[in-house]
Amino acid sequence: MTENQKIIIKKLQWIFYPVALLLLIDFIIKFFNHSPVEVNEKINQFFEWFDKAIIFVVLILVSVGVIALMQQFFTKEIIKPKKTQDAANAKLLIKIEAPNQLAGSLILSVVALGFSFLLNIILFWPETIFEQEQLDGFGISEKIAFGFFYVIAHFLVIVFGLRLFKGMPPVFIATEKGFCYEPAGISTGWVLWEDIVEVRESSVLQGSTAYSGPGLVPVLGIKLINPEEYNAAAYAPLLQRVVKIGQQLNNYQTDGVGDILLSPSDFGKKYDSVLTLFKEKSKSSFSYHSVSN
Repeated sequence: MTENQKIIIKKLQWIFYPVALLLLIDFIIKFFNHSPVEVNEKINQFFEWFDKAIIFVVLILVSVGVIALMQQFFTKEIIKPKKTQDAANAKLLIKIEAPNQLAGSLILSVVALGFSFLLNIILFWPETIFEQEQLDGFGISEKIAFGFFYVIAHFLVIVFGLRLFKGMPPVFIATEKGFCYEPAGISTGWVLWEDIVEVRESSVLQGSTAYSGPGLVPVLGIKLINPEEYNAAAYAPLLQRVVKIGQQLNNYQTDGVGDILLSPSDFGKKYDSVLTLFKEKSKSSFSYHSVSN
């Protein structure tokens, strides 16, 4: 773990532990229904606002992520591409297909359809599920939340339906001119070898488990000469902002080699071949730019 990653962990601890303690106290108060511990009205009000704040922050973060993905999904075909079409048409070197996910896509499609069906029943025939008193008690916040989930549900129906019938695009394609990396359907676009400054194996903090906090995940980090140009060409405006924040965090952890991160697990047994190719191509591109500068 690098010094920068240790700093991130320490800062996260200052956020996580106080929040976890407050959540524990909140749970104890509600579990015992204010007994045997007597709680005054101000403390009750504090925890009510605390609960609402947690829900609000989570909803905001989820909303931004979902809206960014929706914008990317519906506009990716009209985003102005970078002039890298030559890379896509050049001689193929390596192509790694996505694993067969037919069963998973079928399950997700059924779940999304069921969820959207339920939401449509609530929207058009609410009296079949709720009492009139409950319907009258729904405020603006509940209606906004319902609308948010209604949009998400139907968006997921489209996404999982397309994955079910069209399948996933290749995870990785490399040609003589460049490469395209597209895990989980989110593409970097075609990246020219000549725009790569450095390639380095590294690790980043990612995810968490029920028994520990974020763990180190191995990655293949890539530093570009012009990451902003590639972001503008590959991502819709809102997703560009999300990607930029991620790049800043990744570069902080990897000492500047985190404009694009490739997961070795996506390549399986072909990872060594991919790594060798990147080292060869990035070395030649770095020499090219050193001479030109």
